[in-house]
Formats: sequence, structure tokens, C-alpha cells
Amino acid sequence: MLVTIERIEHKKNGEGSVYAIVHLEGGQRVYCWDGKVIGALQAGAVYEVEVKEGRFPRLVKARPVASTNGAGETIVSREGRQALEASAAERLEALRLVLTLAQWTRLDSVDAALAAADKVLQWLKEGGGR
Repeated sequence: MLVTIERIEHKKNGEGSVYAIVHLEGGQRVYCWDGKVIGALQAGAVYEVEVKEGRFPRLVKARPVASTNGAGETIVSREGRQALEASAAERLEALRLVLTLAQWTRLDSVDAALAAADKVLQWLKEGGGR
């Protein structure tokens, strides 16, 4: 499942064990007790995750989804200058637009769709469409 992480809450249980409540875009939340997975998560990033369902849905694996610009949140324009960071909602909306148009394009992977969404965001941030 492909998700965007909105925020991460670090908690301790009564025995002192650390866990995290991971808030996903759309209001869903999952719990994680694996320190390695918790340490690798970053708010605002997109991940391919594995979740075990139950009373407390458990995040067991998370792999950052890389694009042609890397796994970071920032976009570099053609001129090489740093553009504004896109919010998770903006990135999701650009991805939805790209996936809607995918039926007329040749996007053959999730990475290709994310790269196309990054290009749409770059175009919008640079004043495209005005």
C-alpha cells in the first residue's frame, strides 16, 4: 500500500518500551513497535508499507518510494535551483492528476508516476498554468 506520512508520535508504554503512532494522510493511523522502522520514517514522505490489520493496525515494513529526484520532499528545477517544498496534500493531488492522465500516457511503474507528479508540481510552483 502506498501512503504519505503526515506526522509521527513517539510514545512509551508503561514498561518503558518505545513505540510510534504513525498518522497517515486521510486520517488513518497505524502503530509501530519496531525501532528500526520507526527510525527510518519521515513525516511528509511517501512509503510503500506493509500493515498487519487488527484492533491496532501494525506497521511492519516501510520502504521509501524514490522518484527521479530521490526520496526527499524538495524539487529541483531545470535550472538547478531549489524550488519550494510541496506539502503532502499538494503531492497527493499532483499524483492523482498524473494517475488520471495515465490512461493516455505510458507510465509503467509507481516510480514513473511519482516522477511525473514531481514534474507537475515543479511546473505549478514555477507559475505554470497562469
